[in-house]
Amino acid sequence: MTAIDHDYRARLVTDARVSGERFVAEAPACSALAPRPTMRAITSLAALAIADPGGHDADRRSAATAYASHLATLQGADGLFSSSGNLASPPDTSFSINDLCLAVELLHRYRPDGFDEVEAQLLDIARRATPALAAGGVHTPNHRWELASALGALAAHVHADDPAVHAVLVDRVDTWLAEGIDIDDDGQYSERSGIYAAEVTNPSLIALADDLGRSELLDHVRRNLHALVDLVEDDGEVENVHSRRQDQKSVYDVEQYLSPLRRFAIADGDGDLARVALQILGRPLREPERHLAELLRSPELAGALPASSPRAASSTRLFGTSRLLRRREGELSVSLFAGSDFPSTGRIGSGLANSATLVRARQGGLVLRSLRVSPAFFSTGSLRPQRLEPSGGGAVLTETRSSGYYDALAGEPLSMTSAPDDEGRFFAVMRFADRERFAMTLESRVRVDVSTDGIDVELSFSGPATRYAVELVIDGELDVEGARSTDDGWWLDGDHAVVRGVGAALTVETEPGDGVPPVFDDGEQFTYVGGDDRIPGTRILLGGSTTVPRRLRLRFSESGR
Repeated sequence: MTAIDHDYRARLVTDARVSGERFVAEAPACSALAPRPTMRAITSLAALAIADPGGHDADRRSAATAYASHLATLQGADGLFSSSGNLASPPDTSFSINDLCLAVELLHRYRPDGFDEVEAQLLDIARRATPALAAGGVHTPNHRWELASALGALAAHVHADDPAVHAVLVDRVDTWLAEGIDIDDDGQYSERSGIYAAEVTNPSLIALADDLGRSELLDHVRRNLHALVDLVEDDGEVENVHSRRQDQKSVYDVEQYLSPLRRFAIADGDGDLARVALQILGRPLREPERHLAELLRSPELAGALPASSPRAASSTRLFGTSRLLRRREGELSVSLFAGSDFPSTGRIGSGLANSATLVRARQGGLVLRSLRVSPAFFSTGSLRPQRLEPSGGGAVLTETRSSGYYDALAGEPLSMTSAPDDEGRFFAVMRFADRERFAMTLESRVRVDVSTDGIDVELSFSGPATRYAVELVIDGELDVEGARSTDDGWWLDGDHAVVRGVGAALTVETEPGDGVPPVFDDGEQFTYVGGDDRIPGTRILLGGSTTVPRRLRLRFSESGR
């Protein structure tokens, strides 16, 4: 008989009670909620009624009924929900319907007292959404799997007794799945997002496997979880510098991977996945009620975890498709990144990997959020290398960028009625493709070595003489010694500066500057529309000329403020 982790279930119930009290207290004001948080409250209250029956049952039933009534008012005549400007949205509706079907499954299986009215309300909402979801479309790659999962859940838990509707839904699922799951050789989904892997794609593929018997989809989840192992920091942050979604600029916690990690750690006896799951459980849980509902749906999640595999003292993992190298050296964790989509698209935009961060590192609670380099070159902004080649204990990142000037146009005159054409950097009525270009090219090389002593960075350039600025951003508003305070941060013109956090410090050593204040160019893609490409934190700048190579030495230590 499989061993049971009773402590795990008990902890989820205990922690979820606090969330349940909040949902009960907030129910009278639920009319201000959007569809998905409304449905999350219902699922959580249902899970607590099942796993923790007792003196609060009446309050939980009353609150769940209020939330369900509100959810019905949010549903349009076409059966769809709108959210965040996405009007009559099949994808946004699918997020809520997946949660709804989970609640229906739990209520039908466990039959908690007094929830029949809630279940009936949810079933009515689900039936009204079914035709639109069966015919609806999507925006983004992950939407396909969220929608397919909703269709599969509707087939399994709402229309199981209607063969005709069930067949239509399953056929539509297969149409979406026929596109193939968008996972790369590194085990990353095409959006390379921790958020969407944890909260959309992995749960959707698992649900399709469970609801419709598509067990082959579980191999994709396994691969993604094994990629995750090398992307998680000691404090639970998931490295997302390579993401193509909003988490490339935010901090995302690994907690939302907890149920899949437990599932596959237990099923496969996988010590690496168990280690990350235990890491999550070593900290306060943010959404215990969600994990409790998932446990009730899949009781095997309460199995005992296998022995945890220790993390290697020194390790390197190359994510070749994303051009991301992860290096661990003792307590020092480093990311080297050259996978921006800007070189291939010429754009900064939603759905693209936009980050110009070259180096990210942390040790002892101090986080170097970003090291970036910006040469003064036709207002094109920060380096976003096209290549990353592993080398020794680090990598060499290289970029080639080109701009220039155009010769006179031979032949017929320009037509002033023509639309502006794209030069690559800007638009104008110039017929650029018909002109000879006098190109100027700047080649940049950043070599990074990681060792037990810290991080060494060497910058060198080939091409026209110009200036550049190096920017280091450390999380938090911290004390800096050895640099000059300016309106734009701290200017390091000497040979070293020390940034002090709580119990930790980062020393930056370099050759003395030349006395010229650095100017960090965010790039015309940002500044033309009045924006910037800034990263919050303590900002240190140093500058130099592309004619002279530059070396930086970054050393973490335990001494701090």
